[in-house]
Amino acid sequence: MNKYILRYSSDIVDSPIIATTVLETGILINILRAKVDYDEAELIITILGDDEDQKMVIESLRRKGVEVIRLGENIVNDDTRCVDCGACIALCPTNALSFNEEWKLVVDGEKCIICGACIRACPRRSLSLQDLQEI
Repeated sequence: MNKYILRYSSDIVDSPIIATTVLETGILINILRAKVDYDEAELIITILGDDEDQKMVIESLRRKGVEVIRLGENIVNDDTRCVDCGACIALCPTNALSFNEEWKLVVDGEKCIICGACIRACPRRSLSLQDLQEI
């Protein structure tokens, strides 16, 4: 399932963008994370449905003035820097980070909501946000 970042500014931040898009398209949108201020908004969402459904929602959002960016790999770990200390695991609110049977760090992109807590917690700076794709 693809994840998207939605960004929009003060001129439309007080509009019910997600609700009107769901009503217009009939396609459900799941909000994973949202930061909405009086002058801007940034949301991480998933769109329920196939590729055509996703295209329809993206087109609807863009017509409303929303910037839409598809997330690729989410959080990635640089194995050359990581010492598998687990500092990031303790802070992950969705349990997207864990150890495998060899005690190596594993990132589950499906669970990740890109909150950034793991990136800030990593003492070796081995975690980063990757692969934003303009669509």
